[in-house]
Amino acid sequence: MKFALPLLLAAGLASPALAAGGFNAPPTVSAKAEGGSAGVIRAAMDVAAPPAVVWKVLSDCAGAPRYMPKLLSCRTLERDPAGRWDVREHRLRGNAFKPVMRNVFRTTLEPPRRLAFHRTGGDWKRSDGEWQLTAIPGGTHVTYELHVAVDAPVPAGMVRGAVAKGMPASMLALRKEALAQARAS
Repeated sequence: MKFALPLLLAAGLASPALAAGGFNAPPTVSAKAEGGSAGVIRAAMDVAAPPAVVWKVLSDCAGAPRYMPKLLSCRTLERDPAGRWDVREHRLRGNAFKPVMRNVFRTTLEPPRRLAFHRTGGDWKRSDGEWQLTAIPGGTHVTYELHVAVDAPVPAGMVRGAVAKGMPASMLALRKEALAQARAS
């Protein structure tokens, strides 16, 4: 299966739902090198649910394993009383050399449109990015960008490939969870 961001989205033109092929289209995913063992992953899709519903799923730390297949747990370590940020710890399935990987990051919360994250500790050298939610007719356009690097001598292609490989399933699981919550509300 070939994954690439549509040219229309990359150009930032209007009507993301039309550009991505509609609400049932598979997510688009791209991965490229950023030097060394680093890479950038981008993904996009449309969800037939309002941004507030998608936000509820996306910002729910305890529920994150439902749409992140490799995620074992998400725990909030610190929280801004005003709700503008928090610090989270993800524990993820790793590989034979490191079965469980840990990622600690600070999120910036801008409901219901943006959740940004910046690595503060753990097993990665870099893990920074954001989720953006844009209201479109009949739902939400979801975009994701991750700049990632591991703190080990791993070929960049392996890092990009491992992250990009799981993105379509993660995006589809996010869509499924948001649709289930939209039907329940």
